Amino acid sequence: MFQYATGWLGWSRSEALDAPFPDIELALDGKVDFLAATTPGARRKTRKPRDAAELKERARAVFGLKRPAPDMGMGKSRGAG
Repeated sequence: MFQYATGWLGWSRSEALDAPFPDIELALDGKVDFLAATTPGARRKTRKPRDAAELKERARAVFGLKRPAPDMGMGKSRGAG
């Protein structure tokens, strides 16, 4: 992602390292949309979410909302014992 942020988007090293991945992805999408809109004859495929769950997951990523990690131990304590 660092390569895209600094190369394609022209961000500084510190901007790229401080930006969360979803921000970089959104910025890249915007850059591609801009290039497609300003280049004669260019077209961009629209990427629609497959279902409501994917749309919710994208929204969570955009706004930095993360789901709590699932309890892999099914309620059991972790560690020796």
